[in-house]
Amino acid sequence: MAMDIRGSMNRFLYKVVLFDIAILAVLIILSSVFSTNSKRRLAEQLADTFRAPLISGDNRQVISNMSRAVFKDFTGASWQPRDKSLYFSLPENLGEPNAFLFRKTLVKIFFDENMSEEAGKLYFFYSRWTAIPLAMLSWLLIVALSIVTAYYEQRRMLREYNLSVESKINESKAAMAAQVAHDIRSPLVALDAALKNTSQFPEKQRVIVRHAVNRIRDIANNLLEKNRQQAGTAAVAAIAGGGHGAGERPAVHLLLSLIDPVITEKRLSFESKPGITIDFKLTRESYGLFASIQPVEFRRMLSNLVNNAVEALGDKGAVDVSLTHDDKNIILTVSDKGKGISPAILAKIGQRGETHGKAGGSGLGLFHARTTAESWGGSLALTSTPGQGTSVTIKLPKAETPADFLQTLELTPSQAIVILDDDPGIHAIWRDRFNFAMVQEHNIEILYFSEPNQLRIWVKADPEKAETAICLFDYELAGFKETGLSLAEELGLGSRTILFTSRHEEPPVIKEAERLKIRIIPKGLISLVPISIEAAAKPAAGVAVLLDDDPLVHMNWKMAAKAAGVELKACKTTAELNAAIENIPKDTPIYIDSDLGNGIKGEIIASELHNNGYSIISMATGHGPEKFTHLPWLKVTGKEPPWA
Repeated sequence: MAMDIRGSMNRFLYKVVLFDIAILAVLIILSSVFSTNSKRRLAEQLADTFRAPLISGDNRQVISNMSRAVFKDFTGASWQPRDKSLYFSLPENLGEPNAFLFRKTLVKIFFDENMSEEAGKLYFFYSRWTAIPLAMLSWLLIVALSIVTAYYEQRRMLREYNLSVESKINESKAAMAAQVAHDIRSPLVALDAALKNTSQFPEKQRVIVRHAVNRIRDIANNLLEKNRQQAGTAAVAAIAGGGHGAGERPAVHLLLSLIDPVITEKRLSFESKPGITIDFKLTRESYGLFASIQPVEFRRMLSNLVNNAVEALGDKGAVDVSLTHDDKNIILTVSDKGKGISPAILAKIGQRGETHGKAGGSGLGLFHARTTAESWGGSLALTSTPGQGTSVTIKLPKAETPADFLQTLELTPSQAIVILDDDPGIHAIWRDRFNFAMVQEHNIEILYFSEPNQLRIWVKADPEKAETAICLFDYELAGFKETGLSLAEELGLGSRTILFTSRHEEPPVIKEAERLKIRIIPKGLISLVPISIEAAAKPAAGVAVLLDDDPLVHMNWKMAAKAAGVELKACKTTAELNAAIENIPKDTPIYIDSDLGNGIKGEIIASELHNNGYSIISMATGHGPEKFTHLPWLKVTGKEPPWA
């Protein structure tokens, strides 16, 4: 193919050269003909002008008048009358010029008007090559235009050739990807079927295998779709069919549910390196963070970043993955304590083709991460210190929390909580959560069931309590044909049911949950979901503290406090607050507005008070509880006084 384009370009150049040569010949011929004709007409005009003097023999007049015209347009002229003695030439003694160099035009002079009696002959001489410079000048201009045309034509031919080669390569890649996807799907179907009969395995292992299968399917589908788009062949897609990873568009997803399977996968992948640990630092701040992303690309991005961090450590060290947020962004950080990167190299890392410390590396991992994050409206920052390690920080804009997502598990006193799961380990996690929340102090009963029939018996035995109970059901119940959703529908538990499952992103599960108005919690996040218990009564009379910069709020709260017999210490600034709480007990109720002016946030002050031992802190704000889910100990009361 390279020889074809080279031959085409050479043939085009040959044509341009032949064209220029032909043009040169034509120009020379045309200019010569034009010059000859013009000189002939001028000679005839001169002869007519001096015809009478020539016939009369007045040579002096002819010489004095003709010389100016002759030497302007002709090299010379000669007069040969019948009377040989009257011969003259300009310049004098003009002989017969060289025929190769000069042309001559003959004009005959006659005595009579009928031109029957010849008086003599008048010859005009001029250079044969006077037309050549003009022709050459015109030709040079044409050659210049030809060169420019040839240059752009060659560029066009080369561009078309490159596009043709790229198209063929893409078609080949797409065909290969289609075949790979087709070949992979066959064993994936078998694996999916096998996963339905794995009740004898612990759920943790089932989840790991399921996530691995889905990852393989997503990668195959995504590879297929990208190459199909590049090749522009819709037929390729028909080979492998659809998939939830193919051609996906950014959509709102819970980041924790995407990160956790990748971390589990990486821990298994690097089991051969016992000195390497991968630590995913989960906090209450990590819960409920949503971003508009493409799940397949996000998993690939995180996988590459963890791989890079592990490779930087060698055989020993820790990779830390954390997920936090600020007011506008979600912050994902992958860091290591490896050898680090020098500033000169660091400036290039993240560009296409730039890599460091990785034999055979293409540099596409960080480039993909950066471009992918930017395509979602985010950013990637790389920091490193030689000898200390490297951190990659990805910021993504926060997305609105979906309405069906459980932001807070809200309980009321004297309520029953029903846990249905076949895994005793999950029971233990819930038991620790409720013990920490001190639900027993609020007369909340917790019931644990491992089998569907146990639940059926309880509902039948105590239907009144079942009508108000909060039901926390697993979706997949190993060894039983029922699911948490089917039991909720069968027993009429409806919207009081909350489903926790590792299959929270599977479309059939989501669709069925929406139909039954059941909210979903990713199973891996049950240790993080905030728990709140509704207050049983209004605050008792005593001392209370208010921090708010609005004088009207102060007035309203003071009136309500006075009516309720409460001593209210109303503060406008943090300085006044510190003075007010100096000598009061740590269990004194403190109410703080979220927006205190000058950029001061009440939740930050509340966190400082909480760390100093104050136990009853509430946000007296118009913001909803969803804004403070990362502070589970913080209550939200609203702007109205609690004694009203």
